[in-house]
Amino acid sequence: MTRIYLIITGIIGAALGTMILFAPVAFYAGYGIEPAGQVNLLNELRSHGLSLLGAGLFIASGAFLPRFGALATVVAAGLYLSYGLSRLVAVALDGMPSSSLLLAAGVEIAIGLVGVALMLRSPRAATA
Repeated sequence: MTRIYLIITGIIGAALGTMILFAPVAFYAGYGIEPAGQVNLLNELRSHGLSLLGAGLFIASGAFLPRFGALATVVAAGLYLSYGLSRLVAVALDGMPSSSLLLAAGVEIAIGLVGVALMLRSPRAATA
């Protein structure tokens, strides 16, 4: 189960990071955000793309390199929970965003909680 989790969450993270880094206008248009022509905003939006891409690749590697499995599970859970919980902070501070951003928050929190459950189920299971 952990291996499947790491593969799926790694691919999601790597794909999102790639889109944010190389096609942010198209990516954010899906959320109703129009950054085209705003150089400073595009720079800021792209800035976390490579870190998300790298995290996704590391997470996926944990499925194939057992010595990284436990750490990759922690990284995945922390990454997705931090995105989802940050969106909840934004809701509290800024108000309700679009339904697609609320859905993203829910999915991120759910993915993160699955990682936590896998870690709690058995610390050794995270290396399988």
